[in-house]
Amino acid sequence: MQRRTFCRGLLAAGSALLAGPRVAYAADSPPAAGSLTVDFHSHAWRRFDFAADLRRGGPNVVVMVATSDRLLLNRDSGRPRALGSVAQGALYANTLEQLAVIRQAVERDDLIPIRMPADAVRARDAGKPGVLLGCEGGDVLEGNLERLQELHGAGVRLIQLVHYRVNELGDIQTEDPVHNGLTPFGADVVRGCNRLGIVVDVAHATLEATRQVAKITTRPLLLSHTFLRDRPRRYTRGIMREHALVVKETGGVIGVVPFPSVFFALHDYIEGIARMADAVGVEHVGIGGDLAGIPGAPPYRRFEQFPELLQMLQGRGFSSEDVAKIAGANFMRLFGAVSDLARTGDA
Repeated sequence: MQRRTFCRGLLAAGSALLAGPRVAYAADSPPAAGSLTVDFHSHAWRRFDFAADLRRGGPNVVVMVATSDRLLLNRDSGRPRALGSVAQGALYANTLEQLAVIRQAVERDDLIPIRMPADAVRARDAGKPGVLLGCEGGDVLEGNLERLQELHGAGVRLIQLVHYRVNELGDIQTEDPVHNGLTPFGADVVRGCNRLGIVVDVAHATLEATRQVAKITTRPLLLSHTFLRDRPRRYTRGIMREHALVVKETGGVIGVVPFPSVFFALHDYIEGIARMADAVGVEHVGIGGDLAGIPGAPPYRRFEQFPELLQMLQGRGFSSEDVAKIAGANFMRLFGAVSDLARTGDA
């Protein structure tokens, strides 16, 4: 099957999966009451009260990520960087420890682990939040492709290829390029994720690396948390429209992140989502909250704000159907495409 032919079909797929009443955790039902809701990227598991926050109005599903280069993270000249080095095996072990903490929290707080789209439906129907495990950075692999299968077995369903370290997979937005994009190992990881049914997240990757991933993947790509820029800038986490369109052309989805240096209030964040929708189409946009991962005071910083965010989107002029797409239907379409193809063996 040709990738672009497949991607065109994605936009019409998944409606049966998403149908059915959403169980609201808060008193006010959001405008997207007919579909699943998803936050694409979160570190909120670090907060002791994250489950209670989710139940006060948060999305049906949240992607909780372990940070694979966490041992190396620091701030240098006002920007986050991965500095220094650690012993072989340390990044792997630390990432597994983080994943174990997330799994323990899911069990302790009676949440639903999300491994397949049907799990998200089950979580919604049970009135319980669901958690999808991810790794922020392929650093956890340490160049060992066999670990991808191990992570899949541990419930990981999303791999963000790079973070703040120029790792074995490719170049990042916030450092000078080293690999001229994606490495051969990075290409193998993309193919492995396609085969296993793991979502490939190209957040933090350079435009050139993203282009190369797009040429390889047979699945739609996620860019979980970014924002649209008007002009190029060195070491920025934002992207230009050209970059966004590369993700769109795979049938992919882009999550807008509420950086407080970019979006000062919630209505500014809504405008940022609207700008991304204007650039790539509402079928390719979603919410990448990065809760507990952003310094300062982002305008969206608690899951209980989720219903207000969706109501503001509708107030901005988005139809209920389009709000539903942004709120989570776009992600579920992507997740369904990745998971369904893995089951049928169409690699």
